[in-house]
Amino acid sequence: MPADLAAVGPKLTHRSELLERLIDFEIEAGANFIIELLPAGYSLGEEWQALPKSAQSDENGIVLISSVVAPSELRPRLAMLSPFPITESSETSSFDDLRTLISKYQVVGIILLRLGHWAVAIAEDGKLVVTKTGSRYVKNQHKKGGQSSNRFRRGREKWIRELFDQAGEVASARFRDYPGHIDFLSLGGDRVVLGRFLKRVKLPDDIGERTLPNRIAVDQPGRKALDSAVLDAWSYRVYELENQAMPGDTDLPPSNVSI
Repeated sequence: MPADLAAVGPKLTHRSELLERLIDFEIEAGANFIIELLPAGYSLGEEWQALPKSAQSDENGIVLISSVVAPSELRPRLAMLSPFPITESSETSSFDDLRTLISKYQVVGIILLRLGHWAVAIAEDGKLVVTKTGSRYVKNQHKKGGQSSNRFRRGREKWIRELFDQAGEVASARFRDYPGHIDFLSLGGDRVVLGRFLKRVKLPDDIGERTLPNRIAVDQPGRKALDSAVLDAWSYRVYELENQAMPGDTDLPPSNVSI
């Protein structure tokens, strides 16, 4: 591993911004690049060990971009975790395979769920085409103890089941009525709540088996949250490999990259 490199990120970067970044690479004066697309199960070389552990075993695979600095030496520049599974490995000096991966047409079902609120959508190629939102009252706290507390817990479990059933019925109906094939399911919300939801609800066409590993962060499911979710679903988690100051290099300026 180059001792002077540090990984900065991840920065959530939408595919449109990435495509522009590829143009910047291509017009970089005097630069040559090696681009690797690695499916899940990949193993990184020593030169990429500056990446955090989460980036060294991603379920969707990873994209690595290195610049050629000598006839037999590569300098890591960029590592990108794909929002969708990388199915074929490649290593090339052209950005064509990467551009094809980023631009690939995908249809994604989206379910956002937190206790009290839900939102369901279908997105084609990064654009929402079906949306539905709703809510179901679920009380969060109960101060009294004893039998009253037990009644509250039973009532709360009933409210949660009703919320799951309501969201599940709407999602199943929207997904079933969609005329095309839904490639993946993207989930957002609390991990525990989503796990319980998937155990209770049977979604059509085995779409639950095609759930993407990246969970979307959402405070309150709704129409606005769906707008953010569709951007997140088509975004890459990008790490920049940058020079870091070594002991004694006090004259180096600080990095201006914000995460």
